[in-house]
Amino acid sequence: MTLVLNTLEPGDYSEQINAIFSGVNSEIEIINTTEMNIAHCIGCNQCWLKTPGVCSIKDDYESIVKKLVNTRNLWIVSDTRFGFIDYRGKKVLDRIMPMLNMYLTFRDGWMRHELRYHALNVGLIYKGNGNHELLEEWCQRTAANLGGRSLGVIALDKDPLPIETSREIVPTDVTSEVTLEKHVVIINGSPRAKKFSNTDKILQSFTKGLEEAKTTYELYSLSNRSEWANARDAFMAHNRIIIALPLFVECAPGTLLEFLETLPTKRERPAQLSFILHGGFQEGHQLRLCEKFLESLPAQFGCVYGGSLVRGGTFMIRVLSEKQNKAILLPYRGMGEYFIEENGFLSPEVKKFSKPEQIPWHFRKFVTILFKTVLKKKFNEFAKEWGCTEPLNSQPYATKKRASLLSYTSRILDRCS
Repeated sequence: MTLVLNTLEPGDYSEQINAIFSGVNSEIEIINTTEMNIAHCIGCNQCWLKTPGVCSIKDDYESIVKKLVNTRNLWIVSDTRFGFIDYRGKKVLDRIMPMLNMYLTFRDGWMRHELRYHALNVGLIYKGNGNHELLEEWCQRTAANLGGRSLGVIALDKDPLPIETSREIVPTDVTSEVTLEKHVVIINGSPRAKKFSNTDKILQSFTKGLEEAKTTYELYSLSNRSEWANARDAFMAHNRIIIALPLFVECAPGTLLEFLETLPTKRERPAQLSFILHGGFQEGHQLRLCEKFLESLPAQFGCVYGGSLVRGGTFMIRVLSEKQNKAILLPYRGMGEYFIEENGFLSPEVKKFSKPEQIPWHFRKFVTILFKTVLKKKFNEFAKEWGCTEPLNSQPYATKKRASLLSYTSRILDRCS
């Protein structure tokens, strides 16, 4: 089956979209998501650790997950902003996490989550000003993480506008030197509630470094929409800004993309815009597509790029004790001082912060054993603490026959390991 999630407004490019699938032989279902109630993923991890395979958000997206269980080919139809899919398109992809489970493995040489059901092939159809090369790489990476292949990227507009003219930005000499304030505006772009946010814990450590460098700061969290207006005002009023974010489905979270679309397009003076990007997997390469996207953002807001601090291996922050997290968080404190000393994250030293780029092939067998023993046990313990009563690889939307087969296979694998 082929499932098409259309996030465009009703009637927008409908004829062209129908024509694309007119010659497809398999069963096709097109769902117009703008007519549905779908919230942003909040990164709570309950679909992995508390109610395996079932999202904690009770809205219309559950009906989509049930269809994905019987789908092999998934197409997303989306408008574009900043050269990437817009927040509506990203929102429906961010919610796809119940299709994976908590356990880790290596697939095609990279760390991946195990598939909960089966592989999904992913394709993208986009409207407007998209960076085609970026979108193709994103589609390939997303499909790979879902165990499938890219179905391709199709532009609905034959002659999209160049990226730099896609928004009505007042011309600014963004190449001129910015006289930086001794004050930093920090925006936490994670959709997860501040209390449970790994990004917030990273920023708590990072800002201690700012304080040691005698620098003041103000911090806003996008998980709290009441802070959006003040965050916008601060973004425009100051000229040293950092946006911190976790990786969500190979790029920025949909919540952050929505916030960016609300920012004013006029700026009286340029600012420096830097980023702190982190992700669950240890490998730096997993974050490079998002880093590439972030590099393109500052110029679209009349800012200069101040670099990106990139690091993986941060998933466990939320579930480890303060003492256990020290090794993960302490380096961010040092980078807070470093950011002020070097006026950004552009020095060669910052590149070393994200190592390793990939787990060396000769270590993967050993790491795989850890995945199947120590880490699997830890995840099961965390799940039990969260009140989970089902196996973490359960298939809540599968047929009874298929679920029974999975349970049997799981028991056999457990005995073997």
